[in-house]
Amino acid sequence: MVELVPITEVNKKRMIGVAQSIPTKFVVVRLLDLISHITLELKSVFYKIKNIGGIHNYLNYNGIIILSLIVKDDMLSKLTPPDYAFIINTLKPNFYTTPDCETYEGEQTISIEEIKKSLFQTKEIIERCPFSFPIGHVKGCNEWMIEEHIKMLKMFGIKDFIFHTGDFFRSGDRNMINKAKNLAFKIRHHARYLLLYGMGSQNNLLEFSFADAYITNTHLVTALNGKKFVGTKKVRYFGKYNIKISKENLTEIYNNLQRSNEQKKLFEGG
Repeated sequence: MVELVPITEVNKKRMIGVAQSIPTKFVVVRLLDLISHITLELKSVFYKIKNIGGIHNYLNYNGIIILSLIVKDDMLSKLTPPDYAFIINTLKPNFYTTPDCETYEGEQTISIEEIKKSLFQTKEIIERCPFSFPIGHVKGCNEWMIEEHIKMLKMFGIKDFIFHTGDFFRSGDRNMINKAKNLAFKIRHHARYLLLYGMGSQNNLLEFSFADAYITNTHLVTALNGKKFVGTKKVRYFGKYNIKISKENLTEIYNNLQRSNEQKKLFEGG
């Protein structure tokens, strides 16, 4: 059955309470919330985490924490393995995703070089971070590239994989959503545990239910945009944002996922 995994923004400390409002074995925190998008300087929240002894202490959370190294494309060329390793070893998450890279539709040569760079970085990070474990962030703009990236990640002993579906959902184009599903399903055959990142679309919960977990921040983003979930629909709410709306949104997304899990059972039974 698919699990729901909330992203917890570390600069909004009370969000861990939102995450704990649903049954979940783990949460995701983001490198994106720890460094400046412009200068790549570490934010003050990073030093607060460092001073208190790590991310578990900071969040007062004993469950599993995954650090997502997914960042904006223009940040990738500036981040090095020592940068990643310093942040991982300071935060002490249970797991981290392998470095992101840019892959482009129709640009196979450039995409292959980007994946190679990510693999070299992955090797060095694994050597520098013995106390946290990697989850393979699989990249590629076609099935062949996806397969090749998985093969190389497996050579590092990686068995669990993550795939960023959010990039494909952004335009709402059905062809792109179908492509995301096909590529994710290709990864499924190789993964002990498959996580799909950016799975906020409530209309595609059943389609991707071959995965093990959906990682989402939709509960917060929707609330900050002045909307709340009623079933799978977003409706505008009145008044100012408060954290209670994020919690209600997460609960509603969780309930939608449970209903889709039950629907999957019915289909499988039939």
